Amino acid sequence: MEFDNGTYPHLNDSDDDSQMKIREGTESFTLNYYQDGSLSDGREILKYGTNPLDNDTDWDMLPDWYEYALAWNESLDNFSSQRYISVEWVDVGAEESIQKKPLKIEGINIMRPDLSLTWFTLDPRDPTDALLDPDNDGDWDCSGVVCEYNEYSNFQEFYAITDDTYRSATLVRSLDLQWDGVEITEWWQFRKWLLHLGEDDEMDKNYLKINKRDSQDLMYAKVIQDNDDDFFVMDAADDISICRGDWTDSYGLVSSSTVLPDIGRGQYPFGWWVLDIDGDFTAEGTDPTNWDTDGDWMVDWYEVHNDENDGVRGDISAIRYDDRTL
Repeated sequence: MEFDNGTYPHLNDSDDDSQMKIREGTESFTLNYYQDGSLSDGREILKYGTNPLDNDTDWDMLPDWYEYALAWNESLDNFSSQRYISVEWVDVGAEESIQKKPLKIEGINIMRPDLSLTWFTLDPRDPTDALLDPDNDGDWDCSGVVCEYNEYSNFQEFYAITDDTYRSATLVRSLDLQWDGVEITEWWQFRKWLLHLGEDDEMDKNYLKINKRDSQDLMYAKVIQDNDDDFFVMDAADDISICRGDWTDSYGLVSSSTVLPDIGRGQYPFGWWVLDIDGDFTAEGTDPTNWDTDGDWMVDWYEVHNDENDGVRGDISAIRYDDRTL
């Protein structure tokens, strides 16, 4: 079988795409953390139908391991499932100046929006699902005669971008972008180009960095379960921290959880695994199954778009909870 499929007999994962990590533990405590070998050559060929020699089988610039980690449905033996993730928008304002907002309004109360049931699919053999927007967290433009919806697709979520110049893998490959002296054609090249991974200025340019480096660093992750009942009433007492780049997780702890995580000493940011599938302390973009990744009541597209347009990536972030009343 190795000969017929061109895989390497001395490796069990010829394209090295088993990059996912398995975390074992409770919601609060991690007991074990290790590499997942699910995308071995044999399983890619016999179970998933993906290419064991290419870590992006459908060439949609979403790696196979990312699509597998988010979408594989063992019970249905496919990459699809129905989930309550599609955010519902409501009309607000006067008829002549209507706007759409991801909220729920009952009387004088402005609450979190309802979520409707939809199919979530990320099949590493099908490039078309990269352009889907299952959580409906794009943007409504109501400046014209009718409101028009702009998607924030699965592709855009992975890279946390809204710039239409880079709206799809096809467009990215048509731009003759260069990384390390070669034309960008692969997902990992584009990701490194966007985030400056491996460059001298990575700590200042990687807008998906999870850990907080020092007291002056504002580019880090902060995901909160905000249990407020009203948009205009913020009560930090009912917040539950899900992922905090400014806290040190108990797993691998060598000093104190009250100090910043020292990843060079094997420490982890608190709840890093919520955003980090492959264990590199960089988030895999925003969550394509959650309209509000960081929990601050602001739709992901809005935060990413504003971050792009102000000229400094990372000062506004869809993975860092912000005060919505400012």
